[in-house]
Amino acid sequence: MNVVRVRRIAGLLIAIVISGGMTFVPTTVSAQSTPARSDLRLDSSEQTISQLREAASLLESGKASEAEPILRRVLVTNPNNFDAHNLLGIVLDQAGKTTAAEREYQTAIRLNPSGVSALANLGVLLARTNRSNEAIKILESVLRLAPNHPQATLNLGLQYAMRGDDATALPLLQRASNLGLDNYNVRYRLGVSFFNLNRYDEAVPVLESASALSPKAAEPLYYLGLISWSRQQDELAAEFWDQAIQLRPKFPEVNFMLGEALRKNRRTEASINFYRRAVDQDATKFVYYARLGGAYLQLGQGEESLQVFSRALQRFPRLAAAHYFVGIAWRARSDYARAETEFRESLRLQPRNVDTLAQLGFIVGERDRYAEAEELLRRALAINDQHFYANYDLGRLLVKSKRYEESL
Repeated sequence: MNVVRVRRIAGLLIAIVISGGMTFVPTTVSAQSTPARSDLRLDSSEQTISQLREAASLLESGKASEAEPILRRVLVTNPNNFDAHNLLGIVLDQAGKTTAAEREYQTAIRLNPSGVSALANLGVLLARTNRSNEAIKILESVLRLAPNHPQATLNLGLQYAMRGDDATALPLLQRASNLGLDNYNVRYRLGVSFFNLNRYDEAVPVLESASALSPKAAEPLYYLGLISWSRQQDELAAEFWDQAIQLRPKFPEVNFMLGEALRKNRRTEASINFYRRAVDQDATKFVYYARLGGAYLQLGQGEESLQVFSRALQRFPRLAAAHYFVGIAWRARSDYARAETEFRESLRLQPRNVDTLAQLGFIVGERDRYAEAEELLRRALAINDQHFYANYDLGRLLVKSKRYEESL
């Protein structure tokens, strides 16, 4: 976890934590592998071969519904025909009948365990139905049989990327590109993997080329902005994000980062609109609420801040930070009783949080329970003896107790 900033806002300690990994990496899978008509197994009658080639041709032309009756006729007379089961699986898969499609692929594989096309198609289906472990196992078996299978290489790379294993995903994606799958999606995924591995110099040209291939895509601009931001090139980052938001107004990650850029440059009031959009567009990210509520606190708008933090608490009742920030909002309103309740619940959920201990120590001290306050503040310092506010508030407490030497 990266603590982005810890600072005193109107006398209050605000500690906002952002997860170290980026969450916006949508993952897709490559299309099914339709055998070319010349690749169909020639172990059937001439009539069956002709029907299979006709069905494959219809599939290639996007006429799956016309191919289905042909394939079912083949299976009536040839129930053990590998190609017919594989092609019918593709037809059913494209129609959204995944259970039936999987059954056809599995039958084809049982008839021909080395049937690369059926294995690759099953891998796509498993990936698309969120069965990643099974998909990886199948796709790896494809590459053992056919090391240069482009779609299987790409899909395996995408599965590892989805797991956050970019070190494994990257060479697979590069290989897929070298095998001819050089398009926007491949370049974008490559760029994201380079980014996630902190290989920014390599990420930039790949993401720029992806953006050139798809000028209306906002996602590469988002990552280019993140790279510029990491290099302290704030204006360039904002330019990328402005372009991205023009292309895709409902892009919560970009709205959030534009809010960050404005707040960093002391334009807190302007940042609020972007933070609010981020919350409205994606209510599942606690940090969006934390930043919006924190911006209201900076502007002295305590009621608005409390409303935002209370909304967050309703959505994340088991999150220690949610209780912490509601406590901060109540403290800002000098309602120490309610602040204490929230800090205690936050501490129950996360007992060794030094910021919460320091806050609770301050509140208890203000409520004239000096011995308890001292115990809490010393617990905070036992965790981090460099914590500014725990030291400061303990010093104040010792002065109140006329223990001047200790307070120094």
